[in-house]
Amino acid sequence: MPYERQKMIRRELDARIPRWLRGEPQNTVRQIVFNQRLHGKSFEESVEIAVTLVRQQHPDFTPKILPPLGASVRV
Repeated sequence: MPYERQKMIRRELDARIPRWLRGEPQNTVRQIVFNQRLHGKSFEESVEIAVTLVRQQHPDFTPKILPPLGASVRV
């Protein structure tokens, strides 16, 4: 069960938070979100925590978060 949960979270991360160059804040966001999701937080809550933590070191950081698959884009 834990391995399947990790795979599910990893697929969600790959679909919604793109990887960046090694050492970039975007990757730190991915790591924090992954850990928060393992501890039962929702995706949105995990992203909020991660961005807050990363912005302490990189105040001008803007994360690239994609909408969920199948979500319609409102114009």
